[in-house]
Amino acid sequence: MALNIAQAERDLAGAAKFLAGHSSTSKLGAVGFCMGGQLALFAGTTNPSIGAVVDFYGIHPNVKPDYAKLAGPVLGLFAEKDAFVTPETARGVEAAIKKAGKSVSIHVYPDVDHAFFNDERPDAYNKAAAADAWTRTLAHFAANLK
Repeated sequence: MALNIAQAERDLAGAAKFLAGHSSTSKLGAVGFCMGGQLALFAGTTNPSIGAVVDFYGIHPNVKPDYAKLAGPVLGLFAEKDAFVTPETARGVEAAIKKAGKSVSIHVYPDVDHAFFNDERPDAYNKAAAADAWTRTLAHFAANLK
């Protein structure tokens, strides 16, 4: 929770600038997990070169993205049993992005917990949900980063 948000913003901008110089597409995709999911979403609001965002169960209470500045659509992938980033929290993010007039799709996986994508966490990993989430991620980027 001690994240230096100003430094994180500079780091994200630097990473986006570097990647844009090596990309075969005009827009970049940002994906992150847990706090990284929120940072991917934040990067999508602070860097116009990011044309699509995928947020895997990520919210950070001290990072407040300005959704009106999103340069591309958002895909949010969340877990029904997540006690920190609850489905209600995910739907709140969805509502805020829609209120800002931006495109968002939120999917809440039933009967899975936070970190369901992490195959190094046998207590949380869910192979079927992870496979579906990855398919959705690739499709989201393919559709929006031409």
